[in-house]
This record gives sequence, C-alpha cells and structure tokens, in this order.
Amino acid sequence: MNLVRQDSFGKIFLLLGILLQIISFIITNGSWLSLVSGTTGIIAVVWCAERKLSFYWFAWIQLISYVILAYQQNLWGEVGENIFYAVTMIAGMLIWEARNDNNKVIPKHLSKDYFWMLNIGCASTIIILWQILNKFTNDTQPFVDSLTTVPAVIAQILMILAYKEQWYFWLIIDVFSIYMWAVASDWNMVMQFIFWTSNCIYGIKKWEDV
Repeated sequence: MNLVRQDSFGKIFLLLGILLQIISFIITNGSWLSLVSGTTGIIAVVWCAERKLSFYWFAWIQLISYVILAYQQNLWGEVGENIFYAVTMIAGMLIWEARNDNNKVIPKHLSKDYFWMLNIGCASTIIILWQILNKFTNDTQPFVDSLTTVPAVIAQILMILAYKEQWYFWLIIDVFSIYMWAVASDWNMVMQFIFWTSNCIYGIKKWEDV
C-alpha cells in the first residue's frame, strides 16, 4: 500500500510540474522553445529522482533546447556547462545501465570527508570562474552564472556515478537559477527551476530510502 501511495504521488508531482509549465507559457506568452525545454526538463528530473534509466532520453531534449536559450541570453557558463552534460551523459547512460535493478539505478554514498572536500573545492572554483567570466566575456550575469555552473559540474559527475549526494548540489544550482532566469525574464525557465528545487527534496528522499 505504501508503494502504491508513493507511485501515485510521483505521478501527481510530475503532472503538476507539466501543468505549471503550460500555465506559465500561456500567461506570459512565452516561447515554444522554453516550453519544450521546461516540460522535458520536468519529466527528466522527476524520473531521475525515481532512479529510472529512461530519464536520459528526455534529458537530451531538454539539454539541446536549454543550450539554445542560454546562448540567446549570453550565459556562457550555462552553455559550457551543458556541453559538459552532453559528453558525460553518454557515460552516464552506460554506467546507469550497468548499475541497475529492474531498470532503476542502485545508488551509492560519498564519505563525509570527501563530501566536504568537494564543497570547499566548489566554493573556490566559483570565485575563479566568476573572475574569468567578468573580465574576459560579455556574460550578462557572471557571478550567478558561476554559482550555477560550478556546482553543476560536480552534481553531474555525482549523478552519472549514482551518488546520493548529487541532490544537495542540484539544490544549490536550482535556487540560484530561479534568480538568473527571472532576471532574463524567461518565466518558463523560472517555473522549471522552482519545480526542480522541489524535485531536489523529492530526490533526496527517494534516494535515501533505498
């Protein structure tokens, strides 16, 4: 009975996310590209939280559409970050396929020491990237772009290796991405990242329960 309730919650949660994308698109007269990116992004992250290998197929659609949106806004950290995603997702598909049980990946834990070492390295690299973007590019939001890019690299590596701690880094990324896309006035992306922030909580719970 508990498994049935959890499955029902996941479906309702997913439908809510898609509905928010449609409402945002209609109210703000948003772009079709943002709607496609936002909707496929919703499906991808919920299925990732549920450890489903099939999440990768929607992640590819979201990645391509999101790169175009970031390019249009001169968010070069985001563009570079998603090129990195494209390369690593190929490895991720193979790793998840090898570590699966009934088409769901089997998660792992990082040691506490290694987790905090990653946090220190992340903070230091954010400062370095911020200075690079600020001095050598026309990036419209260099500091926020750095805050969303560096943790994303770490989170992506942890995700493809199936570590539970990925969700804490995704949470940081999503919170700052809400602000970044609000400044860019792309409300479908704002709604996507609001939902993604909620999905991080969902993901933490689903992966910790395994």
